[in-house]
Amino acid sequence: MAKRCAICGKEPQYGHHVSHAKNRVNRRFMPNLQMGRVTVGGRQVRARVCTRCLRSYSA
Repeated sequence: MAKRCAICGKEPQYGHHVSHAKNRVNRRFMPNLQMGRVTVGGRQVRARVCTRCLRSYSA
């Protein structure tokens, strides 16, 4: 299952862990996806959505 919001399309972003010594190591910032019932087009649908969309589109 893809780590992507079904409504807004938010997906992992890439960046670095930066230590105190300024060593940079690649990392991923994952979206906070939850299964939830959301209202889309007047119907309730179960989908994997980010928490921001879950607040906006929940019934």
